[in-house]
Amino acid sequence: MLLKQGSIVRVDFSYSNLQETKYRPALVISSSEYNENSVDVVVLRVTSRGRNGAWASEILRDDLVEGTLDIEPSFVKVDSIYSVEKSIVRKVVARLKEGKIKEIKKQFFDLFS
Repeated sequence: MLLKQGSIVRVDFSYSNLQETKYRPALVISSSEYNENSVDVVVLRVTSRGRNGAWASEILRDDLVEGTLDIEPSFVKVDSIYSVEKSIVRKVVARLKEGKIKEIKKQFFDLFS
């Protein structure tokens, strides 16, 4: 499966008890080059629950170049970072426009400055 930066995917995330799992949306933030050459991808959690603050970015239909989200608005949590094996990515459901990817990457980098 080709995973590009800006793809919104369904990932099999484990619950904290590590006995149950649930497919949840996540944004691929790692570069497309990294994704092609690694068994992992770096993703940010996507949630339907809005969080006020600098570490969440709202996603609307207009932010998508293709695909759909189940819930609008959805929110990318730039402070909820995971490295996951590509094998647990179920499918690609949408892809963000380049401008939105840049906005989220800026928020992500601001987390470390």
